[in-house]
Amino acid sequence: TYQWGCYQNSISGADGQGIGTGYQNTLDIVSGCSETPIAASEALAYESEGYSDWYLPSFDELNEMYNTIGSGGPEGNIGGFINNWYWSSSESNYNDAWPVNFSNGTTYSSSKTNAFRVRVIRAF
Repeated sequence: TYQWGCYQNSISGADGQGIGTGYQNTLDIVSGCSETPIAASEALAYESEGYSDWYLPSFDELNEMYNTIGSGGPEGNIGGFINNWYWSSSESNYNDAWPVNFSNGTTYSSSKTNAFRVRVIRAF
């Protein structure tokens, strides 16, 4: 689990919520926030099976994960998510960002100081 980071600081460009905005959000967070380790810095540093192009999903990307491979998906939780909160890369305001609860799909703007789980993704 990691904090989103940079509580009480607005991160320029990290407010994209749509599908396809997660990578740029992640780059903007790391560029605008010197705190480490945080969710975005850990996502960018992640390497697995020869791939190093991972990032923190945007709010809509994370919701899509819940609705397809999480508990909200037609086949159930095939993504192996823990029933807990996961951070998106989408900032709400200078204090908050958008997580998704993978036990039931609820969302709300939450304090960047909360330590939530991270599930990285990559474009393909």
